[in-house]
Amino acid sequence: MSKAGNERVWPYILPFPLDLKKRGLLWSILQSRIGLKILGKLNVDKRTYQHELVKELPYSNKSIIGYLKKMVNAAVLSQGMEAITEKGRTVWIKWFEPTRLGKWLILFLKTPDEISLDLAKAVIEELFHLYASSIVEACQKYDMDIDLFHRVLDRQYLSELVKQPEIKPDVAVFGSAAMDIYGSLKKLPASDEVVYVEEMGRYPGGMGANVAIALARLNVPVAFSGEIGCDSAGRMLLENFRKNNVDTSKIIITNKTSLQTLILRDNQGHRWLFAIGSPQSSISLTSLEEVDWKVLASSKIIYIGEVFVEIAASIAKYAHSRNKIIIYRPGAPYMKFGIEHLDGILKHTTIFIQNQQGWRQLQSASREKMRSPAALSKHGPENVILTKGADGCEIFSSDIHLEIPVQSELMTKFNAVDQTGAGDGFIAGLIKGLLGNLSLQRAVAYGQVVASITCSRMGTSNAFPAEEEVEVAMGTKSLA
Repeated sequence: MSKAGNERVWPYILPFPLDLKKRGLLWSILQSRIGLKILGKLNVDKRTYQHELVKELPYSNKSIIGYLKKMVNAAVLSQGMEAITEKGRTVWIKWFEPTRLGKWLILFLKTPDEISLDLAKAVIEELFHLYASSIVEACQKYDMDIDLFHRVLDRQYLSELVKQPEIKPDVAVFGSAAMDIYGSLKKLPASDEVVYVEEMGRYPGGMGANVAIALARLNVPVAFSGEIGCDSAGRMLLENFRKNNVDTSKIIITNKTSLQTLILRDNQGHRWLFAIGSPQSSISLTSLEEVDWKVLASSKIIYIGEVFVEIAASIAKYAHSRNKIIIYRPGAPYMKFGIEHLDGILKHTTIFIQNQQGWRQLQSASREKMRSPAALSKHGPENVILTKGADGCEIFSSDIHLEIPVQSELMTKFNAVDQTGAGDGFIAGLIKGLLGNLSLQRAVAYGQVVASITCSRMGTSNAFPAEEEVEVAMGTKSLA
């Protein structure tokens, strides 16, 4: 063990027997050169014959047979006789097979590259079953919390999973990741009424996470920064990032639970979204120590989503000091804080984006009276984009106001079936356009194509289009 106490141990754990006599036999075998040589020659997944060992090992028959007998008595090996035909007559030969304990001892003497992939998988699964039953017994005997072991395994798995070769991102995304649970019901219940909700599927989501994945599918190098909890949802979220080539090295793994969103639909196409969280949910980065400032310095565009206001303000200020394009889209819940609470972020923002509902909430929550999103320009943003779903969007600045409708051809070609990831797809398309040096108006049009394609598919991650699909829909081969 190193001084730090964190040196990697051998990947196989040996479950030594409780019986003192058997344990004594094991130690005598392991302390003997002959015993170790025999163990090294034994097959893990099939029989080993005594005559083969006698032939291959440079020791006397008596010594080899004596140690094989010790291994049988120590429950390392089982033994038997097998009849074979040799030169027209029947001959009985002795064989040995490793027990579960014997397998671990044999593997202990081999390097991992000596073990086939299929055998390693089988042995690891068998070993895990053995220790899982022991953990259950220990929890019952010592009144321990079984969830502790679940969290330890999840945290270790997730901590290893985030380790990957870092890419040089063009975009750094700060936001939340959540598991989206889709459900279908006939109608919302009245007070104290119970209604049946049919679960339609679970998909990795979260506004910030969706933007990062949509960007990656558009071939944009992107890194995601946020928190993920130690649970099954966290595993799915992180695996989805990696599958879509998002840099996960900036993600913080916490002992909390992952955020979940319940999305309900009725037969009339109405939709309700419920964010399911608690004080123990991983919603946002919680301290400036969790921010990777290097990724801010190296990226061209910084996207800030549902991040705690104090953290978001520091991120925006740092990025602004380095002349980055900063896109701020906090989501409706943050609009309830009012413009005064968001001012520290907005004064460093290049583009502020919000949908109609968020805008109305911001108006209602602010002490300042704002008749139009154009009023936000005096707080810092160069441009304010108000998204309006199928009606397109509006762009406001200190001196312009543009309305950009969704092209009718897109409405006809891509029939909307799920609007959940539309806004996230729009943002990704907008950023892709800006990286390609398109004008803001043209980048907005690109984002509308991405959003239209996304809406034509269920879910979010799998619904986001590849760059080639967008180019075909736009009738162009390149952004350059």
